[in-house]
Amino acid sequence: MAAQPQREWFEKDYYKVLGVPETATDKEIRRAYRKLAKEHHPDSNPGHEETFKEISSAYDVLSDDEKRKAYDEVRRLGPMAGGFGPGPGAGGFGAGGPGGGFTFTTEDLGDLGGLGDLFGNLFGGGGGRGRRGQQVGPRRGDDLETELNLSFLDAVNGVQTTVNLTSEMACHTCHGSGAAPGTSPVVCPT
Repeated sequence: MAAQPQREWFEKDYYKVLGVPETATDKEIRRAYRKLAKEHHPDSNPGHEETFKEISSAYDVLSDDEKRKAYDEVRRLGPMAGGFGPGPGAGGFGAGGPGGGFTFTTEDLGDLGGLGDLFGNLFGGGGGRGRRGQQVGPRRGDDLETELNLSFLDAVNGVQTTVNLTSEMACHTCHGSGAAPGTSPVVCPT
């Protein structure tokens, strides 16, 4: 079973906590942990409980190959990882669906300002606005929604997939013909 990223992984630099480089071997990580654990153990150093917990958490993640790999991937995302997971201010990707996949909607991008408009356009979320709020480009059509489940690694590394959208309702403007109002549908000449 793959290691599940934890929220604190975005906020903590476990390599720094243990005083080892990101390229540290298992042996170097174990040696650093033992030295720090002995130095900060609450039995011999009362008042160091929090430091000891932090050291233990760092070792728990970095000593497990699977957790370490997932932790490194999460850290590689940097500021883009800020919206991951449940909790206050979370948005973007949210855990859900069978198998712990992720769901994503263009509405989750609304707080990105101009980037939200850019991604909204790419994913069918609507056109941007020009000066004084007037619509630029074609008028936005009705919203379509679908759910797409991704594994964490696909979300991190990116994946290309085909999404088939179907609608049981015909367009109110052209009634499914694709022709502009007041015109007749024509066969494409090419």
